[in-house]
Amino acid sequence: MKPEYREAFEEIYEIFNLMPKELLNKIPMKFYEMVEEERDTNYSPNIQEPIEKQKLKNKTIIILGLIYRDFLCSSEERRRLQEKDAKELQEVEKTLEEEIREKYNPDDIFKNRNKSTQEEIQPSEETRMTIVQEEKWYQKIFNLIKGIFYRNKRD
Repeated sequence: MKPEYREAFEEIYEIFNLMPKELLNKIPMKFYEMVEEERDTNYSPNIQEPIEKQKLKNKTIIILGLIYRDFLCSSEERRRLQEKDAKELQEVEKTLEEEIREKYNPDDIFKNRNKSTQEEIQPSEETRMTIVQEEKWYQKIFNLIKGIFYRNKRD
């Protein structure tokens, strides 16, 4: 597991120790044990009450939000939060799709390719293009052998 998650679990473990027993009992024991096993014991956050004023890692805040949504809030609030998360996810997906479509639009790719080939074929008067035709590898070998025989005839 990445160190940033292990540190976040250490912060969450510290928060668990500050929680009242009634709230802590709502969190499944398996989840609590997983946090306890995966935490970074070498990292020592100085978390005190009130938690709102503590400077927590982003990963810790995200995991705490999930803990609240999945274990601590009422079923009605959980449903509302899940709907909000789904709506935000749809908006993010839509934005990403639009960005990808703009960047990789097949119509634009072919338009740009046609423009660039036309520019190469029809150079402007200001710049003269010299077209260099490369020899094929087998043509180079043939010319090398031919040159060797040609030199031998001259000698």
